Amino acid sequence: MAKIQWKSLVQYALCCFGLWSATTASAAQWPECPVLTQGEELTQTLIVKLDNDASLKPQAALAEVRSGKFVKVHNAEQGHSFGFVQGALWLFVELPATAQTCTSLLVIPQSRLDRIEIFPFIDKKLQASLLMGDSLAFDQRSVPHRYLNTRLLRMAGQPTQLLMRVQSTSSIQTPLWVHSEASLLLSTHNEQIGEGVYFGILLALLLYNFAVMVSIRESSYFYYVAYALAFALLMLSFSGYGFQFLWPRSPKWQNLSLPIALALLMASSVGFSRTFLNLKEKVPLLGKLSLFALPVALVLGLLACVPEMLMPATIALNVSLISFSIMITIAGILSAKRGYVPAIYFMLAWSLLMLGGVAVPLSSFGLLPRSLLTEYGLQFGSAAEMLLLSFSLAYRITLLRNENTRIELDARINLERRVEERTEELAEIARQLRIANQRLSDISWRDGLTGIFNRRYLDETLPKLMAVCFEQNLPIAVLMLDIDHFKQVNDQYGHGVGDDCLKSVVERIAQVVRDEQDFTARYGGEEFAIVLFGADIDKASTIAHRLQQNLAQTALEIEPKPLTVTLSIGAASARQGTSDELLETADKALYQAKRTGRNKVCSV
Repeated sequence: MAKIQWKSLVQYALCCFGLWSATTASAAQWPECPVLTQGEELTQTLIVKLDNDASLKPQAALAEVRSGKFVKVHNAEQGHSFGFVQGALWLFVELPATAQTCTSLLVIPQSRLDRIEIFPFIDKKLQASLLMGDSLAFDQRSVPHRYLNTRLLRMAGQPTQLLMRVQSTSSIQTPLWVHSEASLLLSTHNEQIGEGVYFGILLALLLYNFAVMVSIRESSYFYYVAYALAFALLMLSFSGYGFQFLWPRSPKWQNLSLPIALALLMASSVGFSRTFLNLKEKVPLLGKLSLFALPVALVLGLLACVPEMLMPATIALNVSLISFSIMITIAGILSAKRGYVPAIYFMLAWSLLMLGGVAVPLSSFGLLPRSLLTEYGLQFGSAAEMLLLSFSLAYRITLLRNENTRIELDARINLERRVEERTEELAEIARQLRIANQRLSDISWRDGLTGIFNRRYLDETLPKLMAVCFEQNLPIAVLMLDIDHFKQVNDQYGHGVGDDCLKSVVERIAQVVRDEQDFTARYGGEEFAIVLFGADIDKASTIAHRLQQNLAQTALEIEPKPLTVTLSIGAASARQGTSDELLETADKALYQAKRTGRNKVCSV
């Protein structure tokens, strides 16, 4: 009998594995079902049932769906926020039939649900179940995205009924969407950019204030840095980016990180507020009450590490965070009323955080609908708050220093005035010297006649540009230009006309060479060098011919009469080598153009 039982169990296990393998393989080979560009929302047709002891089985749950025991959410605008749920929450939705067999991504725009079991029914037959949630390693998601997602196989001509059992120690919010992989990435593209900007601001503020903390060792900066670190951990856990990029193989830490971050945030925010607002002197009673934040946060954080206490501890942390936030608000108002100026800036910053931040726990309890404000209000509010608090800290430090120096001010006022006047004089002299040096430097790089760069600028800049091009695997080209028979112009019309001729040629060059990274330098006499960034020999030759055509088509407007000139041009391009080698090559090409009849473009 035992042998028969073992044999039956093995056969059943192999059958289940074969069914799962077939479903997975078939889902992988079918095309994606067509969806709208931004995906298709399913929550409007969602019906639910609360299973307090999590004892309901899939077939029994489906029978209750058909008997009408599942109900729609009472408010469609609520966003399907159910708060903290003991036991399990059952969801049911029906996907319409498709014209062909294909796959769709079932997406829950959430990152904090522990376990979601999905039971697909096609033609009233239960298919292979699917599983998703942050209790699984991140790489088990169908698409590597912070939103929970799994791929569904939909059979042609048959609607797919989805029965889902949701269990989580976090608050349950279940907006349901159907996506393709492309529509999922497209619909979240802008928010990912926004999140990147947010975390960039957070990192910059953290590093800046950490450096200030190390330099001045003021307790307010210590609490601010701890506050910023706690906020960073909270947002990484809350948004799912931490699970995606930092701890993808640690589902246990993903579940713990949110309550731990809440505990750290409560302790650091209250500690910061206590020192910044100087509650010990300004509001002594609230200053004493604020001392309880650290032990409360410590106890609740430790309780969250016990699996059976994770949900109660998370709920208690949300309640405590709201309570202490109210206490800090009252303390800030009282401090401001009692004439403490930094409290005004603190309240402005704190109000921005409260507007966005309080919406998160209220949404967790289902008291507010899930919306853009409840999802991203914390990011908006915290970024603005931390920026203002950083300025407020600097202002507060300034006030403290002013108070310390006011005692010495009367005795040293005359001396300081003289020092300040002398400092201003020296600063003005230094400013004038900088302006003069800048002008001298600019003059030293410019040709006095034409106003373009000179040979010195070419010799100093060309090697640097070549290094940049070579690092980017780009070519660089040089055109060496010589005005044909320029000596005859000077001899026949005089040097004044010759100078005007040079200026006019430079103007024509500027009409053809317009790229900001290119430049023209006077090489000597009637010779010019044009440096073309990222240009090969073909592009350089094209520009050279265009310049010749410009001069040939229209005479130079020079007194006493228009003058037509031609150019001999040598072109050279390189992807390696030195600036001297490149200039020498272009110079050889120029002399080849001269030897073969002038008014030509030659390259070597």
